[in-house]
Amino acid sequence: MDGLDRRRLLGLLTGTGVAGLTGALSGCTTTPTDSPKSAVRIGLLTPQTGANKAIGVDLEIGFKLYLQLHGNALDGHPVEIVTEDEGDTPKSGLDALKRLHDKQVLAVVGVANPDLLPHIRDAVEEAKVPLLATHTAPAKMPSAIYIWRTAYLSDEPAKAIASYLRRRSTNKVALVGIDNATTGELMDSFISEYGAGANDPIGVPVGTKASTDAYALYASQVANRNPGAVFCNLPTAHIGPFMAALVQHGYKGAVYAPGVASEGQALDQLGKNAMGLYTAMQYSADLSNLSNHTFSSVFQSQYQRTPTAYAVASYDAAAVLDQALTLSGESSTTPAKINLALASVGQIISPRGNWQFTQSRAPQQKWYLRRVAMDGPIPSNVLISDLATLGS
Repeated sequence: MDGLDRRRLLGLLTGTGVAGLTGALSGCTTTPTDSPKSAVRIGLLTPQTGANKAIGVDLEIGFKLYLQLHGNALDGHPVEIVTEDEGDTPKSGLDALKRLHDKQVLAVVGVANPDLLPHIRDAVEEAKVPLLATHTAPAKMPSAIYIWRTAYLSDEPAKAIASYLRRRSTNKVALVGIDNATTGELMDSFISEYGAGANDPIGVPVGTKASTDAYALYASQVANRNPGAVFCNLPTAHIGPFMAALVQHGYKGAVYAPGVASEGQALDQLGKNAMGLYTAMQYSADLSNLSNHTFSSVFQSQYQRTPTAYAVASYDAAAVLDQALTLSGESSTTPAKINLALASVGQIISPRGNWQFTQSRAPQQKWYLRRVAMDGPIPSNVLISDLATLGS
């Protein structure tokens, strides 16, 4: 799939075109009835402070944007949004979740910190209020009846890239990452999917400086392996220096990374040395489908920036709840009834492309290959091709 001319697309869909589309969508979903439906209360659990604040902003934007395009209602029910600050720690997130439960919300949407999900799992199950997690979810977390994931599992970026490189007969692949649990999970997943040819990971100590000189040692180790490709899991600010060090040591091949390395604000932090980086994500703003044309153009018009996968996952959480409310019928709606209906929502028509929940309550969806490149004066994630369909 070739990347689209994003500027041309947005030019066609902004202004009166966007107003027409949003008006049409709202008109389709807010037909007046003689008996208005009762309001529903939805909790948003997102970081309003701390390191994940920018992700939290997009999670809230995505949910509210779906409501905006659907008459500020879900299945005709007016929506009351209750927000709580997830904060920066598992404890702050758990406390915020309990406050939402005390406010008798019908469901909770959000969670930007993947480490929070295992910490709040038991509280979610005890309260029996469905949680739709809208960011990376730990792949190894035990299943839970009331937790649904609308983004992706933590090991899937590595699986998607490994599957793509294996089909291309890339031969040797060098693996490089910061020494932490996240890197370990990603590298194990890559090796499992790719098989023979994936080298033992090169570990970069926590605390390594984000400089070309600091990464010279690791670039030298990569060059000595003479790989056909490199897959890395490094902090965004470290990727440019690492790629510059690779060039200095004669490596001319492609570098791949999980999509979070170039998503949202991270894209502006990469720097010129990271131009050409390939990333795997389950969404690209350049996708050509009607749902994305509408979503991305309205997002761009209102916020003057490219929409993110974070916003899409939250937008889709609203879509899932919309369908669940429809399935639950006209009688009094309860969290348990909504949770039961979530298992039957079927395909979600999404800006990322259609997807559906698997038995493990995570998406079965396409993954996309993107390349970091300049779009005029600003860096952009340019859609290159499909990578794989994951989720079973």
